Amino acid sequence: MTEELLICIGAIPIKDRGGPPEYAAGVNILLYALAAVLSGVFAIRVPLGDRRDPARRAFAALATTVCLSYAGFALYLLPGLGWFKYVNGGAAAFLPPALLAVVETCFVQGNRPRDRRLAQLTVMSPPIAVGFILTDALYFYTQPRASIPEVVLTVYVFGGVLVSVHRLWQLQRASLDPAERTRLRYTLGLAAASIGFSALEALIRAFVIESSDLPISVRAVVVQGAFPPLGSVFTSFLLYFLAQIITSWRLLDMGVLLARLAAVVGAAFLLVGIDVFAAGMLFGDYPVHGFFQVFMASAMFLLAYEPLSKQLETWAGHALNSRGQRLTDALATADRGLARVISMEGLREVLMNGMVGSGRVRAAGVYLWDSERRAYRLDSERGQHEVPPALQVARQPFVDGFADGPFVRVEHQHMLRTHAERSETLEPRLRTMSAMNADVVVPFRSGDVVLGWLSLRDADDEGFTEAEVAGLAKVVDRASVILENLRGFEQLKEEHRLAALGTMAAGLAHEIRNPLAGIRGAAQYLQGGAREADDAEMVKVIIDEVDRLSSVVSQFLDYSRPLTVDRAKVTAESLVAQVLALLRAQGTDTQLTAEHAPDVPEIDVDPGKIAQVLLNLAQNAITAAGPTGQVNFATRLGRLRDPKARQAVAVEFAVGDNGGGISPSDLDKLFVPFYTTRHEGTGLGLAISRRIAMAHGGELDVRSTVGVGSVFTLRVPV
Repeated sequence: MTEELLICIGAIPIKDRGGPPEYAAGVNILLYALAAVLSGVFAIRVPLGDRRDPARRAFAALATTVCLSYAGFALYLLPGLGWFKYVNGGAAAFLPPALLAVVETCFVQGNRPRDRRLAQLTVMSPPIAVGFILTDALYFYTQPRASIPEVVLTVYVFGGVLVSVHRLWQLQRASLDPAERTRLRYTLGLAAASIGFSALEALIRAFVIESSDLPISVRAVVVQGAFPPLGSVFTSFLLYFLAQIITSWRLLDMGVLLARLAAVVGAAFLLVGIDVFAAGMLFGDYPVHGFFQVFMASAMFLLAYEPLSKQLETWAGHALNSRGQRLTDALATADRGLARVISMEGLREVLMNGMVGSGRVRAAGVYLWDSERRAYRLDSERGQHEVPPALQVARQPFVDGFADGPFVRVEHQHMLRTHAERSETLEPRLRTMSAMNADVVVPFRSGDVVLGWLSLRDADDEGFTEAEVAGLAKVVDRASVILENLRGFEQLKEEHRLAALGTMAAGLAHEIRNPLAGIRGAAQYLQGGAREADDAEMVKVIIDEVDRLSSVVSQFLDYSRPLTVDRAKVTAESLVAQVLALLRAQGTDTQLTAEHAPDVPEIDVDPGKIAQVLLNLAQNAITAAGPTGQVNFATRLGRLRDPKARQAVAVEFAVGDNGGGISPSDLDKLFVPFYTTRHEGTGLGLAISRRIAMAHGGELDVRSTVGVGSVFTLRVPV
């Protein structure tokens, strides 16, 4: 080959130019080798998540094909290994059906028809690969230029791959889901770049005249041609993007990757400029000084690289990824603002206002656990909701079975399409997220306990990217610590308030009880000497009202005093039997029944206090059911509902009646002290009962339907 021909096609001449060809050759071989290794890693790791997933299997086949093709070409660039072009070409022949299979299994969901060209390419690839290897090896192996079999193979490979590009374009135009349309657009762009640069490299190589005796410092550059191997770079990006959407189905923000790449390129250019300027001193009169300057310039650059790279990435993000950069900036502002939060209102403002104000988030909501309602209640909301968000979210099935990490709507939709057997879990979660108007729901966590949720709706309906979800999770994790501290502080204030109330109540009750005793004694004295029936009736009213007031004072003292629990082993059946005996001794006409599940273990509780709770619940149920009604006791094994209890095993005491039920407006206030719906009630019975339940580490709640009846359930941990 002549130097003029090499210059004409833009390659480096064969004659030694003092080193650059050797470096260029090494870089070319290294790039193809790295692309092969990366593809091989993808081929092994991606199917491990779910070997039954057809998309993962198809991707493994594509990555394996790319790995063999690039590995063969990297070895082919070395002197004396020319026959590795058959590994490269034979593997490349299977690229068209492999890529189209990934497109069909990954982006064509449900019962939509598959592309018929996939079957045609699958049938055509094996004979083309075998024909290329045999024909070229037998008749064209020594030909220095591109042979006819190589040209035919190249046309088939790029023509077949363009079928996948056309299919992606069709799917992108037909898609109605903004997030899926964005994924398809990114995939289409990466596939087009990979094919375009690879085709340009192949076209330039077609004019290269090879020679088997070229040294390694020249051969890799000559065979590669004038154009750098950008095709392998974009192919690696394409595989990485496909791996991300197959394994997690989150939108990988190409803007983030481009911003990071631009930052790296800018820093590299700056480093080259500094080193070139400093290296000029090496060739002066004082080479030692020149070496010192090169060393110091490089060291200073390394010291400044971290803040410099962040600033370059921020600038590049504003230029290339303004959509994602808005949320990144809002999250950074929120992260700084959390350090100054000292109240729940401040926490809400920092978490939601900045994100909604950035324009990246359309609507946001905070749901926090409400122990009274036994559900996650909408604490606050910001932004523009299409429909009003759900006011509360139940623990089941949204939280039960929840693993680490946020809930992302598009991931659940994808899992529902690919794993129909999980529909019982996934469909209720998706319905809950739709009710919350959320594209992503991030938990406030304290260890394994879910304290609440931050729900966000995307402003562009394209979904949140993997980097954005990770940033949200990081900020919410920090907010979770603040939320837990604030709740602990509020609980401490409540304990101090109750302690002060108890001290005041004890003194007040003492002052009230003494006059009451005197009034009752005087009334009893008058009752013995009453002359008229009306006098006797009025004295009886005085005594009854004094007794009722004394009962209120006693219950108030019980509620305000510190509660002590004297534990003992007891069975649930014996506690219910004790309460039934007391009720029947009182002569009630209401029908009383009991049901006990088998294998209910003993519990370590204060028998007197648990019996007090059951008796109070039963008396309320008898009053609601009336003399012709029915009250049923049931004991069984269950689990605690409070998230902090981590679903601990518990014994359940259920007391149900067939009375008139409780209205929803009264249901939320039943356990509030002094709230009662009965004239003769004190409003402290249920509050004391719940306090006893909580002192045992248990819980007390109610379900009621107007016109049907109510069921109060006491759960005590085993």
